Amino acid sequence: MPTAYTIDSKQRLITSRIWGAVTEEEVHDHNTRLRNDPGFVPNCRQLVDLTGITEVRVGTGMINSTSLDQFFAPGTRRAFVASTDAVFGMARMFALRAEGLGQVIEVFRDLGKAQEWLGI
Repeated sequence: MPTAYTIDSKQRLITSRIWGAVTEEEVHDHNTRLRNDPGFVPNCRQLVDLTGITEVRVGTGMINSTSLDQFFAPGTRRAFVASTDAVFGMARMFALRAEGLGQVIEVFRDLGKAQEWLGI
């Protein structure tokens, strides 16, 4: 499965990584595993590394529904890093829709800038 995450409770940081040809089922599975993880804290910052995605098999319907199903606390900083235009656009669409629920998500092309914005 091309998704993984780590929870660093000392830094209050969740790092998610998605790579390969990502499908809707894999995104849903990642989110379900994370939200149900006993170590998950809703106000931890999140860094999402999307730079390894080689193919997007996720439709706009999934992006819309996922953006409305937020389990991070409103106001919590989350940074997505994308290297291709298609993935960047997908992440921006997600971020814009989630902002209506109080989510604070920025999309970057550079990992260092994302880390700086998160304060790590």
